Amino acid sequence: MKQTLSRMANKLSPGGSLSVVLTVGAALAVLLLFISTAIVDEVLEKETVQFDQMIYGWLHQMHSEAITADVIFLTNMGSAFRLIPIYVLLVLVLLIWRKREEALMLTFALGGGGALNYVLKQIFRRSRPDVEHLVEAGGYSFPSGHAMVSFIFYGMLAYLVWYYLYEYPIWRYSIPALLVLLGISIGISRVYLGVHYATDVIAGFTIGGIWLIACIVGLRALHWYKEKQSS
Repeated sequence: MKQTLSRMANKLSPGGSLSVVLTVGAALAVLLLFISTAIVDEVLEKETVQFDQMIYGWLHQMHSEAITADVIFLTNMGSAFRLIPIYVLLVLVLLIWRKREEALMLTFALGGGGALNYVLKQIFRRSRPDVEHLVEAGGYSFPSGHAMVSFIFYGMLAYLVWYYLYEYPIWRYSIPALLVLLGISIGISRVYLGVHYATDVIAGFTIGGIWLIACIVGLRALHWYKEKQSS
């Protein structure tokens, strides 16, 4: 089993087969699409009320001034005024390192993810939870923009770190794990703060995951095309 996983990781690593990346990516995307569709159906049928109330009630029991301050700091890591400066800095670094494909796909991931989230919110027009909001939040609720865009952005960063730090195994896995954890934590923070239902956040993760997979596969395709052009 360990050898099988190792071989699969090698194929997904730099220089690995594009067909394997496409196959794995398609399989994961189909799974996430199935989950997303199920969530949308349940939300439209208003069958998630009990689940959403249960999750919010559990998080509400944890409310305290100290925890809330930390959660607000965390949720701000998924806001536009934090993500955009980080994005600009990373794009500049990537361009200096002549990683134009990575800069392009990071732009596509963040910009496209934000646009997709806006369109989906206009389609579903779900109101925000009728509970105390601990931070300001406007617009519609489903799917969560913070959860979706943060999962895409930090997920893309996690992939780039994993892709390029293959000579440093400890950092290659620890940094991406922390970045993914950050993206997930930002989503959870939105439920704690009362501005999203749990199903908003879960849908943000699953739909964002589909977009993230598309961007990663797109980046690998660009690498493959560039290698073909230079050979």
